[in-house]
Amino acid sequence: MKYLSLNLFVFVFFIFDRLLKYYFFKNPAEIFSGGFLFGLNFRFEKNFGIAFGFSVNRILLIFLTVFLILILFSFLIKAYQRKDSWEILGFSFIVFGAISNLIDRLRFGFVIDYIDLPIFTVFNIADCLISAGVVVFLVSIGIHSTAGQIKNIDIK
Repeated sequence: MKYLSLNLFVFVFFIFDRLLKYYFFKNPAEIFSGGFLFGLNFRFEKNFGIAFGFSVNRILLIFLTVFLILILFSFLIKAYQRKDSWEILGFSFIVFGAISNLIDRLRFGFVIDYIDLPIFTVFNIADCLISAGVVVFLVSIGIHSTAGQIKNIDIK
């Protein structure tokens, strides 16, 4: 149950992302600017490419996304079998974020972005989930390698 609660935690972010995407899709002219944290603004933007708007063939992108989600989902299942909380959390972040963006691509032909960071780019919570998942996974690798080094210390 402890491990499923990690997925429920991530699922809340997934739902929040879906709700915000729905809101901005239905209200594309809506702009919230007011210099929120770090100058954040909120506005609707269509992203037909991948990260930072790089252009990729749509069919190829959908195929690769589905393929990667399936691979990551199999890693998530293995993390559950090993009862590795860090990997479960990391893979859950990535899978839920990728699925949310995939839903947009399949439904609209583009990803709905709505968080505008003027010095960076426009993105969404799903993108944040994917990035957070990568960070958590890298931390997990660091934790596992450190634990392995501690086990291998020969004390005489």
